[in-house]
Amino acid sequence: MDQADDLKAFERRMIEIVSSLQPSIWRWRVILLILVLVTLVTFYALITDDSSTESATVNTSSDNSFLSLLHSNVFCKQTYFSVSLALLIFAFLFGIHRKMFSSSIIIARFRYILADYNMSCDFDGRLILKPRPTTSYLTGSS
Repeated sequence: MDQADDLKAFERRMIEIVSSLQPSIWRWRVILLILVLVTLVTFYALITDDSSTESATVNTSSDNSFLSLLHSNVFCKQTYFSVSLALLIFAFLFGIHRKMFSSSIIIARFRYILADYNMSCDFDGRLILKPRPTTSYLTGSS
């Protein structure tokens, strides 16, 4: 019974590890989705902008408020695109693609180790006991 208890404890621990990764995986997937969407939208806005092809004109209107100055100089489409692309590159450099698939990486490592013991596991971390190999397989005779 001790071996069965050990297997159950090991299985519970594997399930705990895999289930604890799920919230962080979804968080990283949402962050990456937002970064990609913002980058695509700003890129589309940048390539469809007609004002970038026209020559810059001096604002002769009497509305020289701080907000209009901020909008015309700081918050331009090139800045939005540059920042979103930089954040996307930064996220990939720091491994967001590995963080999104961390549970499948851990499951693959579990399966690799468990193969030596004639076991496997599913994507939730539950153990799968494989049937014992036949003796003809072990001795090499047919």
